Amino acid sequence: MGSAQFMTAPFVLPNLSDLVLTAKFFRALGDPTRLRILQEVMDEEKNVSELVKITGSPQGRVSSHLACLRWCGYVTTRQEGRNVFYRVTDPRVRKLLEIASQLVQDNTDRIRTCTIIDRRRSVRGRRKLGTR
Repeated sequence: MGSAQFMTAPFVLPNLSDLVLTAKFFRALGDPTRLRILQEVMDEEKNVSELVKITGSPQGRVSSHLACLRWCGYVTTRQEGRNVFYRVTDPRVRKLLEIASQLVQDNTDRIRTCTIIDRRRSVRGRRKLGTR
């Protein structure tokens, strides 16, 4: 991505290991809406309004997802008047998603029956609500 696309961080988390950074990078792909957005802007740029219609998600949520994807380097932007258009410009993103799709196809039953990830998310959610 070009340096013109880089945003200044409001804060920087010090001394994150490569493993932590890589996990954080992949967490950006951990949301179905973000994946849908990436698929939609893979070949053709779209603005927030178009992505709201496509995803059926509220504008604020789509904007948050786009901010995450932009910050992590998955998408770049182009401004035209008041509209900001989003697009995947790094060919490695396409390759990453293609590899992920192949792995999912090869391991669908295993992934479908894995309850560990869902359980961790569920436990975290209950803790936030004050239950166990």
